[in-house]
Amino acid sequence: MKSRFQIARLLILFVSTTLFAQTQIHEKDYTLRYYPNQLTIQFLDSLAAQTVVLEDAVSSAPLSFERATNPFEINLTQLQPSQIFKIKYLDNQQQPQSSYIANSSISSGTIEVYFNHTVATAFAQSQAAINLGDLLDEKLISFINECQQDLSIAIYNSYSPTSSTGIAGAINAAFDRGVKVRIIYDGSTSSLMIPLLNPLIPILASPSSSSYGIMHNKFVVFDAESSDPNKPFVWTGSTNWTASQIDGPDRNNAIVIQDQALALAYKMEFDEMWGSSTMIPNAVNSKFGPYKTDNTPHHFVVGNKVVDLYFSPSDGTNSKIIDAINSADSDVDVATMLITRSDIKNALLDKYNGGLTNINLMVDSQNPSGNQISSIQAGLPSGQAVVFTLSGLMHHKFMVIDNFNSNSDPMVLTGSHNWSNSAENKNDENVLVVHDANVANQYFQAFADLYQQAGGNMQFLDIPTSPSNGSLCAIFPNPTSGNCTINWNQNTTVLADIRIFSTEGKQVFEQKSTNEMPTVISTSGLEAGIYFVSVETNLGKEVFKLIKK
Repeated sequence: MKSRFQIARLLILFVSTTLFAQTQIHEKDYTLRYYPNQLTIQFLDSLAAQTVVLEDAVSSAPLSFERATNPFEINLTQLQPSQIFKIKYLDNQQQPQSSYIANSSISSGTIEVYFNHTVATAFAQSQAAINLGDLLDEKLISFINECQQDLSIAIYNSYSPTSSTGIAGAINAAFDRGVKVRIIYDGSTSSLMIPLLNPLIPILASPSSSSYGIMHNKFVVFDAESSDPNKPFVWTGSTNWTASQIDGPDRNNAIVIQDQALALAYKMEFDEMWGSSTMIPNAVNSKFGPYKTDNTPHHFVVGNKVVDLYFSPSDGTNSKIIDAINSADSDVDVATMLITRSDIKNALLDKYNGGLTNINLMVDSQNPSGNQISSIQAGLPSGQAVVFTLSGLMHHKFMVIDNFNSNSDPMVLTGSHNWSNSAENKNDENVLVVHDANVANQYFQAFADLYQQAGGNMQFLDIPTSPSNGSLCAIFPNPTSGNCTINWNQNTTVLADIRIFSTEGKQVFEQKSTNEMPTVISTSGLEAGIYFVSVETNLGKEVFKLIKK
């Protein structure tokens, strides 16, 4: 895999590759190499290697390591799976530096993505995105019902029908069966679910003074410290737990990752807001918003995929959004409720003016003053930056990079972080960056569906989309290992222009035909993969997804 994650201001650069059973992550001052039974750190400067000190993130106990033959490199062979540790060293300017690193887990590494609205599965490259509709809350409840040991919830706003049904009912039932439940919620919202909880469940409202923003997270950590590495899960995304948010009409997503190291990192963030790692919150130690520190690892190896995690406002999340934009090689697709930051606007337009024309963006119509959408629309071709005006909120905060370029580093950035000054500087937020073509493509399917509804120009294929069996014709067999045939549904004689496009939008085949008899298309010159077949006549145009085996 080729990856070029270009970092603004040269603060951090990481590239993930899998080579000879290792995963590499490049940081500012060192490179991490994850092997099955070893973690190697190779520094860029000899001073850092000579001054390095490692300690366990929980106990602060010193960790031993081996110095390799290479004087810039150290090896850690005694780490436990999912262990998080702190690294301290002097950089080449003799300035003290520190950061947190997570060893890889032995968890399953499964990643599941859910949407509560229709998705354009015609654009599925390997796995169709899942639309749960108004059953997204039932999916969350199923995870709560499976929780066995500890449950840490940070939710901005919430609702439940009663104390014994819905999400509140599931939480109360978990508590009754002995699960250690802790809940943080935003102190400035109504949070109608909170009064329905068992009064013995410890809860903590975020501060509501002017020096804070809002506790805008929507994450849940399940069984983070379980002895079974396949029990810990993290649930996060854009979805609040109010009726309109989780059931609709507001458009949202949730992503669920089974990885113990990631779960432990989310728990570290929760504990920082909670003020302790116990069941009782500590008001003296509790830190929210601008008072938090960057004290969690940022990179994880999840099922051989690199996943990055950033919390706001301590981790400079806005710069990671810009970094992702700058890394794009072929396409950028954005679905975010709002953009009020001019630096993000400038990054998008600079990328377009630099030659990457496949940039498509959608925001919601219910945006505050200062939104950058008008400036973005002025800088992009007509129809590539649109406003979602249908009922409900387009509440997503995700961006897909290089969906149409598997040779690059396809990724999706998602979470609770709105693209605003408040999210960057005052709110409690979380963002995941998943470097995986399959996960990124599922988010693209959601984007494509909403983008078409909002009137966006589907210029990344130069053709509109239609059902797999349209009014003009149908195509079979599909999948195919040889030729395929177009059967026509129209009796009137028409001339058809048949074109085949790769998932990168490149035309790889063209044939003209009439509909007087079935049309045979030879796919012998096409490599195995996913293609789009465009059929255009004077009666209209349709496109079909074609799988070549």
